[in-house]
Amino acid sequence: MNNSVIIVDDDQDTVRLFREFLEENGIKVIGTGYDGVTAVKLYKEKKPDVVLIDIMMPNGSGFHAIKKIQEINSKVKIIAVSGDNSYSTEEKLEKLSVRFIPKPFNLEQIISAINN
Repeated sequence: MNNSVIIVDDDQDTVRLFREFLEENGIKVIGTGYDGVTAVKLYKEKKPDVVLIDIMMPNGSGFHAIKKIQEINSKVKIIAVSGDNSYSTEEKLEKLSVRFIPKPFNLEQIISAINN
């Protein structure tokens, strides 16, 4: 499957790691960002198949960005990758129909979530 992805995480090393790994596995990364406001802007500009997003970020949390992106396209595939694996976070993501992968993560999980 040839999905296009944007990656948004406030940790630049995580963004770089995701980008390198996804591209090595044939997944096209069409944009990267480091905060929630940029996530929404990137989604509007690039219209990716998948949004890979952190939850705890400055300048608009992942939750804020997810809601805004879902207002644009309610069917978009969003995968939240976060160190915040509290019950309330998992519950909110479930209500938003967002797949959650807790940090630390296995990179194969990310590939599987994008392709399925």
